[in-house]
Amino acid sequence: MSVSHENSHLAPTAVGQRQVWRALGGLCLGTLVCFANTTAFNVALPAISISLGANEMAQQWMVSAYNLVFAASMLLSGTLGDRWGVKRTLILGTGIFTLASAVGSLAPNCEVTIAVRGLMGLGAGLYVPMALALIRRMFDADAQLRALTMRSIAITLGVPFGLVLGGLLVHLADWRSIFAFDIAAFAVVTLLSALLIPRDESSPCEAPDTGRLPLLSALLALFGLSLLSAGLINAQASLAAPDSWGLALAGMAALALFAHHDLRSTNHLAELALLRIPSFASASLSLLALNLAVSGIMFVLPPYVETALGNDALTGALMLMPMVAAAMAGAALVQPAARRLGKRGACIGSLAIIACGLTIMGVSTLAVGYPLMAVGQCVCGIGMGVGFSTMQGWGMEQVPSERSGGGSALISTFQQTGCLLGIGCLGSLVGTAYASACAGSAAEGPATISMAFELASTRDVAQGQAMRVAAGEAYAHAILVTFGVTAVVIILMAVVIAWWSGSRRLGQEDHAGG
Repeated sequence: MSVSHENSHLAPTAVGQRQVWRALGGLCLGTLVCFANTTAFNVALPAISISLGANEMAQQWMVSAYNLVFAASMLLSGTLGDRWGVKRTLILGTGIFTLASAVGSLAPNCEVTIAVRGLMGLGAGLYVPMALALIRRMFDADAQLRALTMRSIAITLGVPFGLVLGGLLVHLADWRSIFAFDIAAFAVVTLLSALLIPRDESSPCEAPDTGRLPLLSALLALFGLSLLSAGLINAQASLAAPDSWGLALAGMAALALFAHHDLRSTNHLAELALLRIPSFASASLSLLALNLAVSGIMFVLPPYVETALGNDALTGALMLMPMVAAAMAGAALVQPAARRLGKRGACIGSLAIIACGLTIMGVSTLAVGYPLMAVGQCVCGIGMGVGFSTMQGWGMEQVPSERSGGGSALISTFQQTGCLLGIGCLGSLVGTAYASACAGSAAEGPATISMAFELASTRDVAQGQAMRVAAGEAYAHAILVTFGVTAVVIILMAVVIAWWSGSRRLGQEDHAGG
C-alpha cells in the first residue's frame, strides 16, 4: 500500500500541551458516543417496535447493522488515514455520523432505520481508529500510556452509558431523541477536532496519495462479516440450523478469501503484514478476547438484572455500574502493572482476572444473587481497566509511525470483531442453555425470559408466579453455563497468547543473536 508522507509525526511541540490534552478530551467524547451507540438502541427496541412495527429480526438488525459496519469499515479507515490524512479521515467520520443521525431522527420505517444505523457504523468505523492513531502521533512515549488510559475509560464507559442514556431518553422523550443526542454530541466533537487537532502535515515534494481504493477487499471483508454476523444472529434461535452454521462457515470462508486476496494485492486494504510482529498479533488477539467477554456480559446480564430481578431498564443499567467503576479503578493501575509485569504480563494477567470475574458472576446465580454478582463485576472491571490501554500500547509499540493509521485500524477491527463474536456466541449459548433448562417446566414454550414474564402476566396468580420462578431459575442456569464456558475460553486464549508471544519473542532474539 502506498503511504503518504503527510502522515509523518505530528510532533508534540507543534501545539501547546494544553491544546493537545483538550484535543484528547474531544477524541474521548467522540469515542464514548461511538461505543455508547452499541447499546443505546437495546433499551429503545420495545418503543421502536411499537412506533415502526418492527418484528424481532428487524430489531436485531437495527442493533447489528451498526456493529457490523463499524467493524468492517475500520480497515478502510486505516487506508484512508494513511493516504488522505488521519485528521481528514477523522473529520469525514464525524460528518457521516452526524448526517446519518439527522436522517435517523426522521426515519419513517424499519428499512431506513437499519440503513441509517449502518451508515452511523461507517462514521464510527472511520472515527475510532483515527482517534487511536492521533494519540500515537500527538503524545510522546511517556504521555501515550496516560492518553491511552483516558481513551480506554471512554470505551469502558461507553457501553453501560449507552444503556443508561437510552433508557433515560426513551423515558423522558422518545426513541428518536437518541439520534438528537448523537447530533448534538458529534457537532461538539467535530468542532473540537477541527480547532484543536494538529493538521495533517504534507511533504512539500509529495502530495497525498489519491490512488484507487481497495474496494474489492473492502467488499469481501464486509460480506464475510455480514454472513458471520447473520449466522450468529440465527444461532440464537437454533444453533443446528443450516442458516446458522452454514452462514457462519460461509462468512469465515469469505474472510479467508479477503485475507488471501489482500495479502497478494498491490493495493492493500489492511496492514495484515503487521500480524508478523509478535506483540501486535498477540495484543490484537488479546483485545478480541477482552471485548468478546465484555460485550457478551453486557448482552447477557440486562435481562437478568431487569426481568429476572424485577427492575426497570434504568435501574437495571445502574446495576451494571460496579463493573464500570472497577474498570476506572483498574485504569489507574495500568502504569504500575506495566512497570511490574511488563505489557505482555499485564495483558495476559488481565484476561485471567476477567475469567475469574466471569466465574464469580456465574456462581452468584446459584443462590447468593446480586451482591456476589456485583463482586464478580468488580473483578471483571479491574481486568478490563488494566487490559484495554495496555493491550493497545503493547500492540502499537513496534508499529512504524508511517503505518500507524493502518495498524490502528487493524487492531481496532480485532476489538470490534470481538464485540460481534461476544454478542453472537454468548447470545446463542445463553439462548440454548435457557431453552434446555425450561424444558418440562412451567416456563417451557416462550423463547426468552422476557416473553415468559410477559406471558405470565396474562395467567392467573399461581400460574403466573410459577412461570416467572421457572423462567428466572432457567435464565440463572443459562448464565452459569454461559459464563463458565466463556471463562474457560478466555483462559485458553490467554495461554495461547502467552505461548505465542513468548516463543516468537525468543525466536526473534535468537535470530538477532545469530
